[in-house]
Amino acid sequence: MNRKEERSTSAAIFEKVLKNVIIPKGSTITEVMLEYKKFKGKQKKYSLPIFFKMQDTIETVSVEDMQLFYINVESQSNELIIYLHGGAYVNEILPFHWIMLDKLAKQLDCTFIIPDYPLAPIHSFEESYEKLTVLYQKVLKYYSNKKIILMGDSAGGGLALGLSLYWANLALPQPDKLILLSPWLDLTMNNPEIDKFMDVDPSLKKDELIVDANYWANGTDLKDYRLSPIYGDFSALKEVVLFVGTHELFYPDVTLLYEKLKEKNIKVELNIGQGLNHVYPAFPIPEADEALRHIVEMIK
Repeated sequence: MNRKEERSTSAAIFEKVLKNVIIPKGSTITEVMLEYKKFKGKQKKYSLPIFFKMQDTIETVSVEDMQLFYINVESQSNELIIYLHGGAYVNEILPFHWIMLDKLAKQLDCTFIIPDYPLAPIHSFEESYEKLTVLYQKVLKYYSNKKIILMGDSAGGGLALGLSLYWANLALPQPDKLILLSPWLDLTMNNPEIDKFMDVDPSLKKDELIVDANYWANGTDLKDYRLSPIYGDFSALKEVVLFVGTHELFYPDVTLLYEKLKEKNIKVELNIGQGLNHVYPAFPIPEADEALRHIVEMIK
């Protein structure tokens, strides 16, 4: 377990900015439902932010009617990263994601695949599982000589873990490594320890998350391991690396997962950002640069 004891001044300032400027007011799901009505039940095709230019060229292809964004597609590296973005299963990939991925791509020569997977409330988890499983099978076939790293943040981190457990049940080979940034592990939000962090988390709101979770589940029990992988069987996992801040609602569940994995003798590493926020490696603070350097070292 790695723990940074004091946060930087930049991190403290950014938390205030996050709370008062960046995080939009109002319910996330309300905004999503307005978009849903606007596009008459069809998920809007995602476009890269026009104001941001990646250091490396991004190529776009489609698998199972799902957009995939490739970085370093011609890489001869032995590693390949599939990145699943967060956003409570209702929001598209954000500029912060691309900035973080750009930093990683500058330091790593490996290929990145970023799927624009189906989102709630228009789609449910079952559709995403189907499409992402087909993608994974194609990756196993066409990149059989590479180590596969499955990486995700927040909802994408929970999705990455849930998919790994699901693929184990399908007798598919496991990813060589899971790198999970502040993963959403339990959609029930029933862990009583969560309430202790509601006043210090500037971005996550428990009530809104539960609404988002139910749209994503579409009637399936939220304790289903595909939705809440903390209830799953971890025995097939190879290696898991976790990052979490102490100023976020998911901190209790991430530390609980760490203990569960240790009990199962799964190779696991927990990186705790003291006083840091949700998905802190994606933000413009020194601790993020330190976290990304560590990720690069692990992959190289």
